[in-house]
Amino acid sequence: MVGFKLVTVAALSSFAAANISNHGSWQSKIKNVVVLVEENRSFDTFAGGLNYSTAIDGLLKHNYCNSMNASDPAQMDDVCAGPRANDVAPDDPNHSISGVNMQLFSTYHPDEAAVEANHLRENMRGFVTEQSFTYDTLNKTRAAEVINYYTPDQVRVFNQIAENFVLFDHWFASVPGPTNPNRAYITSGTSAGHGKNDNAFNVYGLPQRSIFQQLSEAGITWMNYQNSTTGPGLGFNPDAAFYQWTLTSGAYKTNIAPLDQFYADAAAGKLPQFTYINPECCSYQSFHPPSPITLGENFIKGIYEAVRNSPQWEETLFILTFDEHGGFGDHVPPPHNVPPGDDITYTETAQDGKNITFDFKRLGVRVPTLLISPWVEQGHIEKRGLNNGGEYTHTSILKTLQNLWGLDSLTPRVDYSSSFEHLITDDLRTDTPATLVNPYPYN
Repeated sequence: MVGFKLVTVAALSSFAAANISNHGSWQSKIKNVVVLVEENRSFDTFAGGLNYSTAIDGLLKHNYCNSMNASDPAQMDDVCAGPRANDVAPDDPNHSISGVNMQLFSTYHPDEAAVEANHLRENMRGFVTEQSFTYDTLNKTRAAEVINYYTPDQVRVFNQIAENFVLFDHWFASVPGPTNPNRAYITSGTSAGHGKNDNAFNVYGLPQRSIFQQLSEAGITWMNYQNSTTGPGLGFNPDAAFYQWTLTSGAYKTNIAPLDQFYADAAAGKLPQFTYINPECCSYQSFHPPSPITLGENFIKGIYEAVRNSPQWEETLFILTFDEHGGFGDHVPPPHNVPPGDDITYTETAQDGKNITFDFKRLGVRVPTLLISPWVEQGHIEKRGLNNGGEYTHTSILKTLQNLWGLDSLTPRVDYSSSFEHLITDDLRTDTPATLVNPYPYN
């Protein structure tokens, strides 16, 4: 009994040394929120090989296979995922809404009424077929890159952050489609009917109220730090520049700043209450092919270390997510029958020449998401939402901001989304790493 007591006292002393208790409200602990949205990786591709917890719903528990020809049932399992993903993906998978239909349902034209009635579910076995169609290849090794995954050592920066904070393994993109519609949902709760990266995103063309407008109206400080190129034909606008209000209010001059300013503000303890970060896209920071994984990892390492070593760290909640799956494979079917951001539908022509119409009542594919703060539990794996609403999806960020600062709801999708303030604990951790490992040395 003496030995047992000594071990217990030592354990308690160790816990006390690494944690300082504070039983105030979660709002009293979080004064600053930082959001970094990376590009185009599914959960299984990027985090499906993580092995530090058996609770992770990744590919170590599933023999995940697709077919080169999803229309042939005899070939359903002829290409299987392995820990062989490349530093630079050789191809950029199709991630249009119609292309994602093929990836999820093995057809461009699923019966949406049957989906809504729960008579049809995604089989998640068309990723390789779509890759084969898009790149006109029968090379199984090339096509399999769309479902292959990384080992923990290959994504060692992300793995270290996940081990030390909270990993969501059932967080879904908002739209089963491309970048900007998803980023619009992240920042306004709807894409206003836009289902592709059209010119409206380049010219302050979206009319809806955004989180940026909402925060300004509430007197809450914000900044969109960005490493993007702006303007039609020059690359992706920073997300605050999607909106008409940002232009007409003058916020495009005062609240959008180069990424270098983020590092300076973080070091000086001058980050605003809401920080939103756009990486460069799509060559060296964003993970979007052909951006190398190593350079993307180095980028998130720099952002993390700037936030972690800022004088504001003890009052900060940092969310790292990916805007969409980018066409890369995942074995978990996304939720459907969810509220859209509004009642506007979107129509496009699929690769077979026939039109598809989408009503935004299905979520996108799972993406890796981390919740980072000295106020969250180490190594926790967060499962399905449902505790404070619906599933975890990109609009969960807006739902949590709404609860943090007493904001009104932007859209029905925000109302539906599960928030995550329950993950804020009463213990201020003092054991969070100040620096992270270096990325995997591919070369």
